[in-house]
Amino acid sequence: MESTDTLRKLKEQAETNALKRLQYEFSTPDQLEQIEQHILRNEKTKNMIESQLKSAIQSHFISVNSCMDQLKEINGNIKEVKNTIYSIQEEYKTISHLENTLGELRKEATKHKQLKSAKENVQNILNVKDLAKKAEQYIDDNNLLLAHKCLFDMEKCKNDILEELGNPSDKNHNIDDIKLVEEFFKKVKQLQDILHSNIFLIIKRMLEVSKSYPNQLVTALRIISREEALDEYWTKKKEETGFSPSDRPKRWKEECKETIRQTIETKIQGCWVDERDTNEKWFSNNLARINSRFLDDLEIVKRLCEPCFPPSYKIFEFYVENIINSISNHFHLLLDSNQLKDREFYILLSWSEAYKSKDFLGNPKFNIDLNKLPNILDDDHYKLALDRYLEYTNSNIKVWFQNTLTKNYNEWLTNKEPLLIDGCYESNIPNDLYSMLFQQFTFTDLIKDDRFFKEFVKYILSNLNIFHESLRGKLFDFKTCNSKPNEPSNEIITRMIASSNDCLRLKSSILELRDRFDTFMDKDEIGGPNDKYELLGSKMTNLSELCLDLIIEEMIKCLDEQYFKVLLSREWLTNNQVCDTIINTSTDFMQDLRYLRPVSQLKFLIKWHNRIKVEYMKGFFQNLSITKMLRKCQFTDPQERRLFTSKVEKEVAYLEDWFKRMATTLPDNKLFLEKCI
Repeated sequence: MESTDTLRKLKEQAETNALKRLQYEFSTPDQLEQIEQHILRNEKTKNMIESQLKSAIQSHFISVNSCMDQLKEINGNIKEVKNTIYSIQEEYKTISHLENTLGELRKEATKHKQLKSAKENVQNILNVKDLAKKAEQYIDDNNLLLAHKCLFDMEKCKNDILEELGNPSDKNHNIDDIKLVEEFFKKVKQLQDILHSNIFLIIKRMLEVSKSYPNQLVTALRIISREEALDEYWTKKKEETGFSPSDRPKRWKEECKETIRQTIETKIQGCWVDERDTNEKWFSNNLARINSRFLDDLEIVKRLCEPCFPPSYKIFEFYVENIINSISNHFHLLLDSNQLKDREFYILLSWSEAYKSKDFLGNPKFNIDLNKLPNILDDDHYKLALDRYLEYTNSNIKVWFQNTLTKNYNEWLTNKEPLLIDGCYESNIPNDLYSMLFQQFTFTDLIKDDRFFKEFVKYILSNLNIFHESLRGKLFDFKTCNSKPNEPSNEIITRMIASSNDCLRLKSSILELRDRFDTFMDKDEIGGPNDKYELLGSKMTNLSELCLDLIIEEMIKCLDEQYFKVLLSREWLTNNQVCDTIINTSTDFMQDLRYLRPVSQLKFLIKWHNRIKVEYMKGFFQNLSITKMLRKCQFTDPQERRLFTSKVEKEVAYLEDWFKRMATTLPDNKLFLEKCI
């Protein structure tokens, strides 16, 4: 039913498509004239398709008939095979008792086979003892090549006999025959073991042998090459016949490389002599010992061993690779077992970069492609060492900063005069911090790792910010300890001068370290809002200016009550000493302030200039007060007003002249003259 519906749908679809095609092809009168031609062409096409369809159906039926015939034939064959198997089983039941009857015949056949094999190899068998004696003598005489030739002949004789006896996997194979042959050639196995020991002793001591007896090394390598060729021969033989001696393949070439690898590992262990308990520099000493030992070894391998080894060994590259692997494994073990601490992590990290330098593998005479060398530490252990060293560095810097500040603060309390450097007061803080930071940045620069450097800078700047806050607190503590109620403290002024200079030195040191070491910083960021060095430098500048403010507070103590408070008062109007005293006092203080850096002296003059202006303005505003009681000066007539105005103008001119004279003695005074004069 479904097939009928499908045919009907296909017929309807064909009629619809045909109608559409007719409408498209005969849409104009010209096309209607060609209708006969179209009918003929379609008839031909129809006849051709029908012919092809008939041929296909006929071919299909022929194939089906052929398959049916073959199936009938196969069915007949299966029945015939089944009958044959059944008849064989019936016949086997009648002769199964012959297995016991023919047992003696089987033994005689086996014996005959052994005698036949012995007859064919009788000459070789008779020569085995003589060859064994010769091989033993050759080994004693250290003539290993001839010894190997004798052993080869004996081994060949043995393998030929075993091959004649048949494949061990064969059911008819007699295990007693193999035992008999193995027992007869027992001496061969013993001599092979002795030869093997001598050869691999030479390989183990190849550096020493290559210097004194290079021919022995060449002989050992030739024998190893022969054994490799025999391994290859018997591998192919086994694929062809299924037979191979039980001791093949020997893989002496692989054993040779493994011996060299173990020798390198043993040397690494031998270099690890010092322990932390007996020598605090144990780690660096052991690394230096490794460097020196293998530098000599590589030179011998390059100059003496490489000509002895076959090119396929690539012995120099192999030796370098295994030195790196052995050292790497040893370092990983040290990290996994937590045997390193503190600065030893830095020594490890720096050595993992320095091993490619000219002092070791980067030596020009080795001609090693350093770009192809692997890293000493894998990613996980490298990250572990970096993190441990960062923890140690951060803790160390934090303690060192705190101790430096504490030590200097205790010196401040003794009121010891600061250092005089280039005509300016300073303490030891800038030099101490710069030396320490320079050392740390230098260490870090040897470890070419951007992630580590960024983390290191983060810790450094964080600790410097903490140091900045601590220094600020110590300055206020010192001011509290040395402050006097109504007179300036020379100790405070001297200390603030030195601290102001210290802060500027610290800023320049921080920016110098940035420019010298921070190669990962984008040039466009330098000096910008994201420049953390610049932000810290700005904090130091602000702290320097705070010191100037504290100096001004001390200066005001001797001017505030008697002079600033009477400015623009009636007492001031009749007293010409007020302005003179302010100027003279300022001049005296400027003598002390000459130990400030010139840029700070200019900033101080600006601050002092602004402070004096504030004191005068306070007087003006007080005189403008609505409350008469608060006014400093109440004028009784115009004459007093003119006197007041004249005095103010005179003192302003006098003060401006003083500030100008002070500023002109300093370099880069343009800023002050523009802002204040």
